[in-house]
Amino acid sequence: MCGRYTLTNPDPGAIRIRFELDESVQIDERPRYNIAPTDPVLAVRRTEDGKRDLGRLRWGLVPGRWAEKRSGRPLINARAETLTTQPAFRDSFRERRCLIPADGFYEWRTDERGKRPIWFSRPKAELFAFAGLWAELEGEAETIHSCAIVTCAPTELIQPIHDRMPAILSRDSESAWLDPAAKACALAKLLAPAPVDALELREVADDVNDVRQDGPQLLEPPLNLF
Repeated sequence: MCGRYTLTNPDPGAIRIRFELDESVQIDERPRYNIAPTDPVLAVRRTEDGKRDLGRLRWGLVPGRWAEKRSGRPLINARAETLTTQPAFRDSFRERRCLIPADGFYEWRTDERGKRPIWFSRPKAELFAFAGLWAELEGEAETIHSCAIVTCAPTELIQPIHDRMPAILSRDSESAWLDPAAKACALAKLLAPAPVDALELREVADDVNDVRQDGPQLLEPPLNLF
């Protein structure tokens, strides 16, 4: 699964170039080292005229009227293998896909010391995109725009730590993921584990366990490794 992630350098120019956004797209985002469920998160969506737009969605999918009869934890993750069959995700997979910009994510490794947070990132903390789904639910007071991160089988790097990982799209496949005419079978092929050398890991401090904590200190190594 993916329960926390980072966007530590949301430089507007870099984000516009990386995600092919127009100069007119406004980006006002602070560095974030501990993005958690229910937080507002940046997401790239395709507009009706084929361009890309950047907005904020609540992390935790509220899948339309289907969700009104159910309760429980937010649907922060969607399994790639069941996107076409799960009622909560089926419509969004068919009609409402998005890119969720990030530069790292956390998982927790269990060993003799307990559960230890691990930060996974690209070399040099490069920007990348999670495959995302979004939904819209109109309410009496407001319209909720929400999202979930798609997960897939893990790479060899992550497998000893967790049996799932967020689906990280290659840059070449991002346009296909946003394409409203894309077929389900073609989209499914995009949700493969990242190449083995695409990610590196770092054990970090326990501060990330507290969702109220944020800042670069979260990526520092723990003071006591033993």
